[in-house]
Amino acid sequence: MPSTIRGSDNFDSAGGNAVKAWVNFNGTGTVAIRAAFNVSSITDNGVGSYTVNFSTALSDANYAAVGTRSPVGSAADASCATSSNTTNGFLVQCGYNGTTGNTYTFEDPSAVSCAALR
Repeated sequence: MPSTIRGSDNFDSAGGNAVKAWVNFNGTGTVAIRAAFNVSSITDNGVGSYTVNFSTALSDANYAAVGTRSPVGSAADASCATSSNTTNGFLVQCGYNGTTGNTYTFEDPSAVSCAALR
């Protein structure tokens, strides 16, 4: 059965159904945050690997971290994966599948967007 969210359906942040942090940043060259909420910085761990650091720690690491990115060149199968959740942040890694389909190559995308939801 389909559901509809109306303007009167409020997501109660006190009940835990809220975005706890989000960020949009430039992943090429010197990493730079474009806009963010509850994100103090991005650590560049190397090609295609970043740590999102929260301004205010979360109560635990049981949140959903998600990420997306801009494609680079003709890589239509570009993706981001998140892992290593802590109360202070999480890891996001970006890349694409190689031409043979079984080789994942890390790369620095021009735009990365991430969020922590709980």
